Amino acid sequence: MITELKKKIKYLIFFLSVFLISCSPSEENQGVTWTGPADFMHVTKEKMEMSYSVDVINQKMFLDGFYEVLKKGTEKVIFKIKVTDIEFDTREDGVSFCRVWGVVDDSIIESYVLAQDCLPVHGDN
Repeated sequence: MITELKKKIKYLIFFLSVFLISCSPSEENQGVTWTGPADFMHVTKEKMEMSYSVDVINQKMFLDGFYEVLKKGTEKVIFKIKVTDIEFDTREDGVSFCRVWGVVDDSIIESYVLAQDCLPVHGDN
């Protein structure tokens, strides 16, 4: 009887451990940093408009963060964006790029920062 109870407790501890491990935060990409140039594609119901040569402070963005998109080399804020998604890809010439999607200036339409030479960042370091 006691041996049977010990087995049940061991199984319970095992399944509880598996459950807790599966609920722990994953190591998915939570941010991006880049070293190449960046542009901004502003999308509205009427048109899509590209702003060439933009900056974001530290060239680093994270999911759910708010960022100011600046005209390159100035302090002029073009748009403010809340990051909702990050997409990574590689061009045919081997250059990595990313699109950092987000809602702009309290709108519901998503626009994106298009940056080159991107690397994923885990966490908020």
